[in-house]
Amino acid sequence: MTVDVARLEELWSAAGAKPPVSLFRTADCDVATPHGPILAAIRDTGARYLLVPIDAKHTLKEDVDGRAVTLRRQILEDATSYNVYAALALADDRLRDLFTALCAEVVERIAAKPNQAVAALRQTLADWRSLLSGSRRTLSPSELAGLFGELTVLRAMLEHDPGAVAFWTGPTKSEQDFHRADMALEVKSTTSLESHTVRIHGLGQLDGGSGRLLLTWVRLRCGRGRSVPDLVDEILTVTDDQAAFLAALVQAGYLETEREIYSRRVFEVIERRAFEVGPGFPRVIVAGLAGDATVAGLDNIDYDVDLESAPATAARVDVDPIEAFLELA
Repeated sequence: MTVDVARLEELWSAAGAKPPVSLFRTADCDVATPHGPILAAIRDTGARYLLVPIDAKHTLKEDVDGRAVTLRRQILEDATSYNVYAALALADDRLRDLFTALCAEVVERIAAKPNQAVAALRQTLADWRSLLSGSRRTLSPSELAGLFGELTVLRAMLEHDPGAVAFWTGPTKSEQDFHRADMALEVKSTTSLESHTVRIHGLGQLDGGSGRLLLTWVRLRCGRGRSVPDLVDEILTVTDDQAAFLAALVQAGYLETEREIYSRRVFEVIERRAFEVGPGFPRVIVAGLAGDATVAGLDNIDYDVDLESAPATAARVDVDPIEAFLELA
């Protein structure tokens, strides 16, 4: 049986449901090593552990000061057994999803090399060091929804042009998410069930200059549909430049090592709207400043636009923004 994040959640739930008769309540992960099975465990404090069995004479270098996880030698003993484990524990409950994904990878690697369980555990921790040290964070739910919106647009573009990854400029922090010649396309996503308000970042995001700028807005429903990793896999099968796409994903803050975390959030597009951004559209741009107004010395200018307002409604267009961007229609 494959032990993925969903299975681990089930195992920890099963362990937690057992009566507390000892320091740990455990559930078997169904992955055997020469010293016994790997266990998903709940301590009497409620903390989650992954217990990797080791030889009683094995000297384990402990890490008791980790910000996200700790690793220590743990003995479980009762009237009939004496077992020693390398105990991987969650230290910061805010990182539960990260810990679950880490444990899933640990179990997967040990299953591939059960005779080298501790080595597999340590190598996984080493590979995840930057995440565990807190030097980077995973994408927030709103950031993940935004990335899902952009990838949905990119996936549709690739149906018409296998080289469309070249148009995705959002990860490079350009003003808009997609550029092609003098065309620009900005994507805004929301998971709100009612709001039509979007957050605009900076004076340039809704400034198309002398070219054409389209704004496409999508409402996402959470808990149904596809995940960002699903879209990533689909795009990799149709793009003609996988290397460029993977590099852009890293720039966008998405790492493949975190896919188990992101695969747990799924979205479904339930509403779309398109707008022609130009004179009359509610926006703040440099060219619209009057009198002695200047942007010198100003930074981090963000504001909200109500897409239900009269000026925005007047700019709504009944076109497919992707076909318009690619000039297919």
